[in-house]
Amino acid sequence: MTIHSNQQSRASSTLSKVAVIITAAGSSTRMGGTIKKEYLPLGNGTVLSSCVKAFEQASKNKDKPFEISHIIVTVPMNGTNEAAEAVSAFFEYDDEMKEKVEYVQGGYTRQKSILNALEHIKKKPVQPEYVLIHDGARPFVSEQQIQFVLLATQEFEAAAPGITPTDTIKGIDQNGFIVSHLVRSSLTAIQTPQGFVFAKLFDAHKKAAADGHDYTDDSEIWGKYVGAVKLVTGDPKNIKITYPGDLEKGAAL
Repeated sequence: MTIHSNQQSRASSTLSKVAVIITAAGSSTRMGGTIKKEYLPLGNGTVLSSCVKAFEQASKNKDKPFEISHIIVTVPMNGTNEAAEAVSAFFEYDDEMKEKVEYVQGGYTRQKSILNALEHIKKKPVQPEYVLIHDGARPFVSEQQIQFVLLATQEFEAAAPGITPTDTIKGIDQNGFIVSHLVRSSLTAIQTPQGFVFAKLFDAHKKAAADGHDYTDDSEIWGKYVGAVKLVTGDPKNIKITYPGDLEKGAAL
């Protein structure tokens, strides 16, 4: 059966509108090179273009599609051109997302960078229902992982992937002595993307910006001002590129 354009439009309007924020405003000092880790070559593109491509592919999942309303990439000061060049490697394969990608200057902390991106989206005439926030240095995120997080976000309003640490984790004091022995089975190492109801996360971030506390990630802000975050099963392959050799290790996985 042929679907006419007005029918297609109605079908599209029923899809969840999802904004994607990809963080790439850091300095990559631990990589020890002259090129930001997000701009390093990977496959037929770059680390950053691989992230964009993963979300584009996930949005077109035949069983659970969603509409990407915006893709916001946070960048260092005066870093738009370099970021755009790194992302443009993706458009050799699919130009459809190009007009949805925008670049927002990051802040002096990750928290401030995310707030800048949220405020940028808030000014748009079309507001998303949900927002997925992803580290630009996690290029191996899978379509399935993105789907898991979004589905849990739609059900529980906030979700994040996590994996049980393989190492035994200890608590230490300021002098470097072990003071607590944590139970590994009750711990999780949080990954991205993290998903949230957009309007509620925006309000929570505004409150967090005013309280003077430095938050490690968005799930902590949500937990402080909104409620619990649902944990979904993470992916050991979804590693964050932090040190030299991580890119090769991730590719091997």
